[in-house]
Amino acid sequence: MAWSSLAHLPTNEDEYWYILSNLENGMSIKEVDTIIAAYKNKVKVQHHYRSNLAKLGVYKIENNCIILNYDVNELVKERNLLKDILTKALMENVTDEINDVITSIILTQTYELKTVIDSLHIVHPLIDRNSLTRWIRPVVCLLKIVDILSKTPNIPTFYIRILQETYLQIAKKFSNSEPLELIENELKKIDSKNNIVAILDSILENPSIRFKIELIMMPSWASKNKSYKIGKDLYTHIKIKGNLLYEEDENEQKHNTK
Repeated sequence: MAWSSLAHLPTNEDEYWYILSNLENGMSIKEVDTIIAAYKNKVKVQHHYRSNLAKLGVYKIENNCIILNYDVNELVKERNLLKDILTKALMENVTDEINDVITSIILTQTYELKTVIDSLHIVHPLIDRNSLTRWIRPVVCLLKIVDILSKTPNIPTFYIRILQETYLQIAKKFSNSEPLELIENELKKIDSKNNIVAILDSILENPSIRFKIELIMMPSWASKNKSYKIGKDLYTHIKIKGNLLYEEDENEQKHNTK
């Protein structure tokens, strides 16, 4: 999905509430456009507004009519359900672009748009900053409404993900030895505050995955890479011997089936 694909989503909670609470199963797309236009005080709106909501997953479009993925009658009776509806739609239809925005919000621990854009632009420097801001504003708004930060309290698990993803970008496969310095340089492209020592210290506290990580100190004649003090010893290289996320994902699945 392109970065611009969700640029026409609503930009505040009241707009989501108005639109979603006035939709009906089987409603024509023309009627949907009329509801969206009414909130915006316009005679008509472009189809992008309607299609962006479909991409988000709050409804499907079939034969020019909508099929809701939520109970509108319950929503009308209980506005607090809006957050649950949006969260469910978001999690079931998450894209790489939305994941990047979520990552930036988690790393910066804020919904402040400029800060999130600063973080994103490090990873995507070739995208025009003004365009990125325009495209991402409604996504940040949505993530603030569902309060994504409250749903991602496990920072060590997040560190496991970005360490493994960064390692595999460089190593291409598990069990290759790679310089810690190179890993840290890539992590800092995601966020300049990332620190390989702090990340590894956090991850290595987990005994269930510690055995999958091998830290290596290369002799000076074999490597010119920077050494890092992790625990009580110095290391220059890292080798991840297996999927660090396997047990995390398995535990999450077990939790979700309870």
